Amino acid sequence: MTPPAIILLNGTSSAGKSTLGRALQRRIDPQPVLTGLDSFVFGLLPPAWHNDPHGVYFSRRSDGAVPLHLGPGGEAMARAFHRAVAAMADCGLSVIVDDVLFERWLLADWLEAAAGHEVFFVGVHCELAEAERRELARGDRQPGQVRSQVDVVHAHADYDCTVDTTLNDPRACAAQILAAIAERRGPSAFERLRAGLA
Repeated sequence: MTPPAIILLNGTSSAGKSTLGRALQRRIDPQPVLTGLDSFVFGLLPPAWHNDPHGVYFSRRSDGAVPLHLGPGGEAMARAFHRAVAAMADCGLSVIVDDVLFERWLLADWLEAAAGHEVFFVGVHCELAEAERRELARGDRQPGQVRSQVDVVHAHADYDCTVDTTLNDPRACAAQILAAIAERRGPSAFERLRAGLA
């Protein structure tokens, strides 16, 4: 099986994308590069851009949700992230990407940045209660992020494959994705989405 240039995992924070990405990486030979929103965007942000209107910052809603917002610098970093992944693919690398499409323009930018590359788009679902439990347990997330993302991250509702990590082992989800890649036919989700936005 020849993997697609880019396997894009999209789901809320704490849905299990990073663990799933590592499980996928171990099952593909040669192993793809694994990157994500946290390691690229937040890993490279200047310290002064954290909790700052220019970079990234949080607000709080009455329902307990804590949305993340991107200022001009944060938006530029997100766009750079998408194009860095495309550049990896340009160099012949296969890439697994862990992302959270919490604003509609992020998907539109992916469609633009990854033009010319095969992208296998995976929806990573997790029930809200379980994702919130993980969010609290991990201790490195702003509580309320999951709640702010759950209704928006899958709003486009078109994937090449979906998995549910609520109860399923990451290895089982990885096997499901690899089976779907092997059986892929016809227009991809990215191709369908591009056609719908044209």
